[in-house]
Amino acid sequence: MVEKIQHTGQQRRVGKNTRGRRVVAMNKTYTAAKVGPENRTTTRRRIALFTNSVAVGGMEEHVELLARHLDRSKFEVFSICPDWEATEPFYKSLALESDHIAKSTPDRRYGTLKLPSEYLRLYNYLRTWQIDVMHMHSTTYRGQIGALLMARLAGVKRIYVTEHLAPEETLPWFERTTRSIVSRLVDGIVCVSQKNYLARAAHIFTPRERTTIVNNGVDLDDFPAIPEETLAALRSTYNLPPGALILGSVVRFEPEKGLNYLLDALPTILVACPNTYLLLVGDGSQREALEEQAARLGVADHVRFTGFQSDPRPYLGLIDVFVLPVPVGSMSIGLLEAMAMQRAVIITFGGEGEAVVHGQSGFCAEPRNPDSIAHFVIQLLQDDTLRQQMGEAARQRIADTFSAQQVARTLGSLYSAPGS
Repeated sequence: MVEKIQHTGQQRRVGKNTRGRRVVAMNKTYTAAKVGPENRTTTRRRIALFTNSVAVGGMEEHVELLARHLDRSKFEVFSICPDWEATEPFYKSLALESDHIAKSTPDRRYGTLKLPSEYLRLYNYLRTWQIDVMHMHSTTYRGQIGALLMARLAGVKRIYVTEHLAPEETLPWFERTTRSIVSRLVDGIVCVSQKNYLARAAHIFTPRERTTIVNNGVDLDDFPAIPEETLAALRSTYNLPPGALILGSVVRFEPEKGLNYLLDALPTILVACPNTYLLLVGDGSQREALEEQAARLGVADHVRFTGFQSDPRPYLGLIDVFVLPVPVGSMSIGLLEAMAMQRAVIITFGGEGEAVVHGQSGFCAEPRNPDSIAHFVIQLLQDDTLRQQMGEAARQRIADTFSAQQVARTLGSLYSAPGS
């Protein structure tokens, strides 16, 4: 469906993004040739948001929200993401938030022989679009070197990089050296939290004078109350008894996410709160291992696996206590969404600048410690008033400090800096 809306003389259309939210976005140009220099009629800076996604997660949500909220009176937003089946929903979703979008995969996932053509494709987009600022976003680091080189050759004036997952341990010499060289070649580094900065600085060259910390954020308008009939339908679908207390997490099922520690805590939790059920929303390489662990612990009857959900909000609405057991974390989008939904939350990576202030907007359990997780879960499950207070404080914390609008304003100021 196409709606005509007055906005820089272009049409806009209505659709849904990765999370299933209704958004309005401009019609997209999918080929660089139509937005070349001869079409540049405004003084708006052209911003390219580059991602190397291999799966849909928090980083992708961050980029979508940034594309949505960048001030269109100052910026024209171009997005580039991989030609990759697993992230096709993200591509379609990001298209709704961006002014222009294209695909390029400048890494070896399709084989080394295809790299030159992918490099050339990216170069042509950046050159023809006359990009002023490129912001590279990554989790696994793949594609950054090629993207950086093509951007420099294409004449991009300034390049920033955000690595949403900082290293947790010392890297092999070659990788550490290569990534440090990239850090020297970009114009600036953006970290998504204070902890993300400290972890990165411990293992990769991260000059403080060229590093900006911009906390992740979410759009509170995306998180209204979930209708009771929707919640009732989900309870029926997953065979959750009336009155059951729901413990849950929304995260990719990967080793670094620590879900095994949450499962290890469940037997202790069930002794104190036997009507508790664990709802795990997501998917990943650890799915089978987690199912086997639940069976081995004798708690499989109290665990529900939903698989990947493009819109996790109804599931968050079911959850009484949200746990993110990541041992080393940095401003998880999933956590911020749970807080925006007024869930009482527990994390295992607390510290300066994090969304969870221990004892105020949630609890910080000890990392890799099932007993510590169980302690705080039981405390919240057994106290309805405390759970409600923590949920309200969590949402207020997001409203005060972690909004997507603030993220876009801060990064917009960075993109507008002299020399950009």
